[in-house]
Amino acid sequence: MHVVVVGGGFGGIKAALELSKRQIGKITLISDESYFLHHATLYATATGKSTEESVIPLNVIFAHHPNVEIVQDRVSAFDPHRNLISSKKKDYHYDKLVLALGSVTTFFGIEGMAEHAYGIKSLEEVRKFHEHIHDEVVTKKLDKEYFVIGAGPTGIEMAGALNTYLQSLKSIYRLKNSHSKVTLVEAAPQIVPRMSKTAANKVGTALKNQGIKVLTNHKVNALGADAITIDGKDFPTTTAIWTSGVANNVFFKDNAEHFHLAPNGRVNVNPYLEALDDVYVIGDNNTVPFSGMAWPALKQATHVAKNIARVATKRHQVKFRAHSVPSGLPVGDAWGYVEWHGIYIAGRAGAFTRRLMELYGYCQLVPYKVALPVWRAHDLSAVDE
Repeated sequence: MHVVVVGGGFGGIKAALELSKRQIGKITLISDESYFLHHATLYATATGKSTEESVIPLNVIFAHHPNVEIVQDRVSAFDPHRNLISSKKKDYHYDKLVLALGSVTTFFGIEGMAEHAYGIKSLEEVRKFHEHIHDEVVTKKLDKEYFVIGAGPTGIEMAGALNTYLQSLKSIYRLKNSHSKVTLVEAAPQIVPRMSKTAANKVGTALKNQGIKVLTNHKVNALGADAITIDGKDFPTTTAIWTSGVANNVFFKDNAEHFHLAPNGRVNVNPYLEALDDVYVIGDNNTVPFSGMAWPALKQATHVAKNIARVATKRHQVKFRAHSVPSGLPVGDAWGYVEWHGIYIAGRAGAFTRRLMELYGYCQLVPYKVALPVWRAHDLSAVDE
């Protein structure tokens, strides 16, 4: 059996690893990058921390999995009738196909956002942001106000880290006349809209205690080179970071004739996580409850690998049952919040629990001895690399 897995995130890598362990045949992992990118830690990498906690080369992850072939490519076309998935360069034949392509950024048509906003969803975006901050420090012209757009977990993580980073830069470079502040903007009535009201209240208080301004029920109308427009009013700034808005990977829209898409663009799948015969869609790409986070992607990947192994040995597949998972986020270096089933941990204990959750995630991809130094890299600055 030849299984093709597309996607180098948590879901795709975990599926390939679990399939490899089960010795079901040849596995081809197709990813558009040569490394795994830990998106949940890019907020730290973007604000002066080491890149080592955000990047793990795929050849390190699969060093002891010779039955996995890693291919750096970007797929674009799909022919389920011939069991082919294709890029501009090559066709890939599969017996089973696992699609774990992740999500992409959408700016909701906001004027100027794509042209002027900074992002933290790729290494290229992080480098661009670093260069911008470096230029500001060199010219000693920090913005009076830095805007983080979107108060989901990524936005809150970024706002807290950026606030700490700016305070550090002011001290190191003696920018005595700088009075920069960070403002977090959210269009919804509460921050972390997918979490509880308790989370919103606790996290909101932590943000304000750290000097971060929080605006809820505020809509960003436009972004220019030197100003942002919020609810019709202009605020001077050259630094706005977009952390809001994700859409399903464009692969599914481009091949919509083969999938049953929900109104949000995600793929409807059967109880076995199949979108079609021999085609599984997992993680951010499907409509399964709780999809969109790392841990559910890991669970779905493991389940799909087990089912493919069952099919290979002439057994029936088992239905997938979605379960809620803990969710959490840090605010700055020493405060965090984690909740699950109505129970929460906040403060320093919350920050430590969130860090342990990250270590667990690394250990799902690489052995503990490899995961530990990657996890500890969070405490290193970029200049230490």
